[in-house]
Amino acid sequence: MHSCCRQSLHKVPNDFFQFAFYITIPADSEKELDRASKEVESTLGSLLIVAKKATLEMEEGFKSTLPMFQDKLQILRNMDTTSLATMFPFSTASLTANEGILYGVNQHDGSLIIFDRFTLENANSVILGKSGGGKSFLVKLEALRLLLLGTEVIIVDPENEYKKMCDLFGGEFVSFSLSSEYKINPFDLKSDHEEPDELSNKILNLHSLMKVIVGELTPSQDALLDRALVTTYQQKGITQDVATHKNEPPLLEDLYKVLLGFETPEAAEIATRLEKFIKGSAAGIFNQQSNFDIKNKFTVFGVRDLEENLRPVAMYIILDYIWNRIRQAPTKRVLIIDEAWYLVKQKDSARYLQSFAKRARKYQLGLTTITQDVEDFLSVEEGRSILTNS
Repeated sequence: MHSCCRQSLHKVPNDFFQFAFYITIPADSEKELDRASKEVESTLGSLLIVAKKATLEMEEGFKSTLPMFQDKLQILRNMDTTSLATMFPFSTASLTANEGILYGVNQHDGSLIIFDRFTLENANSVILGKSGGGKSFLVKLEALRLLLLGTEVIIVDPENEYKKMCDLFGGEFVSFSLSSEYKINPFDLKSDHEEPDELSNKILNLHSLMKVIVGELTPSQDALLDRALVTTYQQKGITQDVATHKNEPPLLEDLYKVLLGFETPEAAEIATRLEKFIKGSAAGIFNQQSNFDIKNKFTVFGVRDLEENLRPVAMYIILDYIWNRIRQAPTKRVLIIDEAWYLVKQKDSARYLQSFAKRARKYQLGLTTITQDVEDFLSVEEGRSILTNS
């Protein structure tokens, strides 16, 4: 006997067994039996197990595998408990924990699949699947069970499919459209928590938002935009001094006026692209002061009533608004983003979603990202990064 094996038998509660492993293969014809036998031998061979047929002892072999507890072949090997456990053919990975919510039933052994995502390395999850595959059903079920355990749930809903559930369970449905009563000002600052780099981070986020709104910018336009954003805040008396962050924040219209005031072709071009949100078809929706707060345990943001090309802009601004609220009051929350490909298909919004996935854990947030465009999601670096951080 190997010395390691002897030591393990002495030191840990291992026993020594005589072990036999027999397989009976049923078939309706000799041809089918040969095919099945070769498949079994191939499978066992891939596990470095050499299989031998019970030639001229078929009856004894068959009786040995009947539930009569009789070994008529007596082809035995010596094994300790640990080694023997690896041969148990009905083992399955258990997904049951002592706490959490019910996700389903393990089809292999009938056990319940229960776990708490907040006990894992991070609480993020990604749900990928084709249309009609049951993604929304799973998410709704998880959301309701999390709510019952006191977890806050926030949903960004491009198709308004969570509205009925929201109404049934006393949530708040915040619908965005050109005639909506709800307004979000993308220039809002988090004023009740002193962070010296708050304004700098907000301006960086607004840089990305402006690229989502107006498209790609040249290096000179990018520099102009940076100067314009700083000037826009300064005109409201807001500087790096955190005491000034309590001042009323500027609006998109103020940035538009600053850009026009620069009187350069590059600035005028950016202002022209923003005009749609100031006095064009999308005027008003993101050019007014925010007029609501997330106070309900269950909040759904619906953007279905916006035209297709406005949805990524709305989703980005909503995410930024949610991020400010999450940092103000960290608590156990789940943020669900349906049809995440709206954000991933544009580089700047994809990066923002990626930063959400990386930073969520610090604020007790679990990010759930749902998409049916799996290839689009995984074909970009940010999509793969979100998957890695989930």
